[in-house]
Amino acid sequence: MKDSEKPFLDHLEDLRGLLLKCAAAIAGGSVLGVMGIGRVMEILRWPLAQTTAGATVSAPSTLLALQVTDPMTVTLQIGIGAGILLSLPLVLFFLGQYLLPALDPRERGMLLPVFFVGTILFLGGVLFCYFLVLPQTLRFFQDFNRWLGLETSWTMASYTDFVLQMLVGFGLSFELPLVMVILARLGILEKKVVSNHRRHAVVALLVVAACVTPTSDPFNLALMFVPLYALFELGLAGMGWAEHRSANQDDSTKIP
Repeated sequence: MKDSEKPFLDHLEDLRGLLLKCAAAIAGGSVLGVMGIGRVMEILRWPLAQTTAGATVSAPSTLLALQVTDPMTVTLQIGIGAGILLSLPLVLFFLGQYLLPALDPRERGMLLPVFFVGTILFLGGVLFCYFLVLPQTLRFFQDFNRWLGLETSWTMASYTDFVLQMLVGFGLSFELPLVMVILARLGILEKKVVSNHRRHAVVALLVVAACVTPTSDPFNLALMFVPLYALFELGLAGMGWAEHRSANQDDSTKIP
């Protein structure tokens, strides 16, 4: 029986099962994140350590805990964040299972490549931010504070919140080319239309960059916008490939 022929209550039951499995996967990942909180904190502090390496003036080498509950709050925050990252492949797999019966054969063939490429792009965005963007961003704020004559002292809660937002924001932003290719492959969006509205797309990318970055300063905005625009151009090239392949498949199906 096709999924479209299922009664409404059966669809609700399938959705309930999906939500339960996703919640269980995230909970399991969160437990692993909390158990390895020491190692996770070392990883999160690495970009900060790069700003102090070779510095000629004093820079913050420790993070402050101003509230009594800050360590517990940060532990739960990091645990949940790590849980989401660790469980992301499983969550996407469960979501694919849920959507699979409703897809036509061509869309089903796209599911595995989309899952693989999406994971690679997300990890690429996280690594790009972790190794290149975060050290430069933290150094910029340290230098700016020094220029204002301020001493830099960051709390553990604000630092981890900033780092996690940056990592997740860049990871999600790197999915842009994949989304554009999928829309072109399904015939929802055309490359010509997007190219003709490039100026509007630039404004939209600026808005997205401003929403993704935790701060609204021009430095962080530029660090987010430049790779985002490069990904947009990459997505345009991918849309051309997707439209060409769809046209070839349509021609092959018309041949008796």
